[in-house]
Amino acid sequence: MQQRNVARELGLVVASVAVLVHWLDARPALLATALITVAAAAGTGPLVGEWRPWRMPLVPAALPALAAFSIAGIARVVDPVPWLVIVFVAGWAVVAWVVGLETAPDVLAIAESAAEAPADRAISYAAASPDVAPPTVRIRPRRRAAFDLPQIVEEPVVVNTPELAPHPRPLAVRSAALVLAFLGFVAVGGMVPNGLALDRQALSTARLAEFVALSAAVAGLVGYRMAALASPHRVDRLVRVVGIGQYAVPVAVAAAVLRSLSLPILFAPALLALVVYVVTDLRESPEPAPQNQELLQELAIVGVAALAVIAWGLLGK
Repeated sequence: MQQRNVARELGLVVASVAVLVHWLDARPALLATALITVAAAAGTGPLVGEWRPWRMPLVPAALPALAAFSIAGIARVVDPVPWLVIVFVAGWAVVAWVVGLETAPDVLAIAESAAEAPADRAISYAAASPDVAPPTVRIRPRRRAAFDLPQIVEEPVVVNTPELAPHPRPLAVRSAALVLAFLGFVAVGGMVPNGLALDRQALSTARLAEFVALSAAVAGLVGYRMAALASPHRVDRLVRVVGIGQYAVPVAVAAAVLRSLSLPILFAPALLALVVYVVTDLRESPEPAPQNQELLQELAIVGVAALAVIAWGLLGK
């Protein structure tokens, strides 16, 4: 209960400051949004048991940071009355929900027990968890005191303990990540002047580069959190870094193409969220994509739907 109360308080603080970005110019708004995003991530640190933000795992801070960015960006494109009030209330609820989801008591309890347990308990935890590889054995020589002769000693070493325990509600995390991806892409359109094509005018080269870079950053943050669901271990940090690129590159290309088409307001964010969904399907496929018939059928349906939406948006121009 105390954890949920702290999550609500953090959401209240973040939403209260984020909506004030509505009255700032473009450059100061981008700087203020960056500070709010970092503050939301750092505020999650005490809730995961680490009061020093530079020592906390980055995994549970990704979605709260993206939620804070979404509030600030969306606040830039709505009218103060009544929409800004709605953004404040909805943003407060979203931040509190995401922070509560990422700092669930069962996740923290398992992570703390795995981190603080002695070697023999850590080994039994690793063996009991299906997502953790069994411990390796290190062999080293040791001098025997009686005869001063070397003796071979086997020492079990746990090398693949989780940085955070596997989340007990991965479907909820995936759903939250996809929703925040869409809201984040809407927020990108708010941070870049005319990013949502309100007047159907093309962006300048510099503005388009900003739009693409921010969209890639949102996708990379989502990809980092998605990759952590399947790779929560310390030795899998490189996998999560690669996941950032796997999401950011396709979204950057799609953002450049879709914004160049000057589609109506929410068409581009929805299609970019669809790209995130497709990348997630491809990454988490249990078998190679060419051999997964169900995945190929789903991707074909999604592709036809995306083309229909693009055609609809172009006809609307």
